[in-house]
Amino acid sequence: MDVEFQDLEFTVNKNFLPMCLKKDSRRVILKCVSGRFKAGELSAILGPSGAGKSSLLNAISGYRSKGITGKLLVNGQPRDESKFRKMSCYITQEDLLQPMLTLNELMMFAADLKLSSVEKKQKKAVVNDIQSMLGLVECKHTTTECLSGGQKKRLSIALELINNPPVLFLDEPTSGLDNVTTATTIRLLRTLAHQGRTVVCTIHQPSASLFGLFDNVYVLAAGLCVYQGATGELVPFLSSVGLLCPTYYNPADFVIEATDGEDEKNISLLSTATGNGKLTRFKKESESTNALHRQISGKFEGAYLSHCHSDHTEDKEGLCADIFTSNWTQFFTLLRRMLLQIRRNTLGLKIQFYHHFVCGLAIGIVFFDKGKDGAQFFNHMKFCMGIILFHTYTHVMVPVLTFPYEVKLLRKEHFNRWYNLNPYYLAYSFSRVPVLVFNSLLFLTLVYFMSGLPREMYRFFLFSIVGITTSFVAEGMGLAIGCV
Repeated sequence: MDVEFQDLEFTVNKNFLPMCLKKDSRRVILKCVSGRFKAGELSAILGPSGAGKSSLLNAISGYRSKGITGKLLVNGQPRDESKFRKMSCYITQEDLLQPMLTLNELMMFAADLKLSSVEKKQKKAVVNDIQSMLGLVECKHTTTECLSGGQKKRLSIALELINNPPVLFLDEPTSGLDNVTTATTIRLLRTLAHQGRTVVCTIHQPSASLFGLFDNVYVLAAGLCVYQGATGELVPFLSSVGLLCPTYYNPADFVIEATDGEDEKNISLLSTATGNGKLTRFKKESESTNALHRQISGKFEGAYLSHCHSDHTEDKEGLCADIFTSNWTQFFTLLRRMLLQIRRNTLGLKIQFYHHFVCGLAIGIVFFDKGKDGAQFFNHMKFCMGIILFHTYTHVMVPVLTFPYEVKLLRKEHFNRWYNLNPYYLAYSFSRVPVLVFNSLLFLTLVYFMSGLPREMYRFFLFSIVGITTSFVAEGMGLAIGCV
């Protein structure tokens, strides 16, 4: 699939006021740029900091749509946003993974969500083939929090390859990696691209050896396209406009230094020479190369071959349509994943248990046997307020501290069409119930009997219902705050 964009402009508001209320409130990030990323080739978006690399990637991937104007095409046809999202994936710079799950468990959960119509035995074969292809077999039983940076990056890619999307977008895939791991990651992406996929990634100042691994490069500077074409044609192009790259000098470093924003003349010169992305310098043999890439598209060994063919766009679309399983399947799969994550977090469970136990003892000691005297109205009121405040602050803070990471993970997985929002929210809410109810009952039992309240089952039941309901309300407040 060839991804093309024409006269793409991206603007943002500088302040919180509406654009109509303040002059010069808009900032233009991308200035009517054009370009094309071809199937079967590894393409890099290159440029200095603030050039608009991530903004361009977000725009063409659909990860961001507000403030974007221009034409977006797929294989020369206007892009259908819904269909394109089914056939592409976006891998963020940060490797967002469930820390308590093993690599193999995480991939199997992803397979359950993406390949609902495939039998479990075949899912395992698909997962095993991808692990073998990406060199993850040795660490398949390692929890993700113990993986190295390179292994986490390969796992992020592996999770999206399960349904074999024909288009991959990656934001700074080499960020935070050492030179050896960076080279391994780029070679992996090159292999995936040469199997017929369209692979586009942003990168910041690659070494000369890494730069040569890319088939094509798209160079941005100050929101303008200053070059688009084959990496081997960059130096001749710069020479043709009077910018001579010294011998044995890294072309990537040279073009970034020449367009670092201080010399607007060079940016204007190069942008005019490329037609702001409308003129390209692809290699002459690239068309025949692309034909070969399309022939071998989607052909992997083993079970992956039989379930992940991508020879034709129709096949890809049909395969990727399986991402949206039934809501019930999504709910139960997500619930199993969340419960396993909670069960593995033994430190967090112990902290919550001892917190409720110690606080229950403390409040029980302060109000010991005060419930037997009905005349102590203010003590009873302070007792009730203390219990409500304890539940409120305790159960608000847990999601406030933990849910922001979940939101980032949710945004990535939902954008890549892993599941709907309704099953996710239901699964998250139900997964919190066992721990919340157990800890609340532990606390309420201690304070109820230590305070000397009447030992009647009906009274204790109502007392517990009020306390647990307060916990649920506080949990909801915490989720609302954690989303911000």
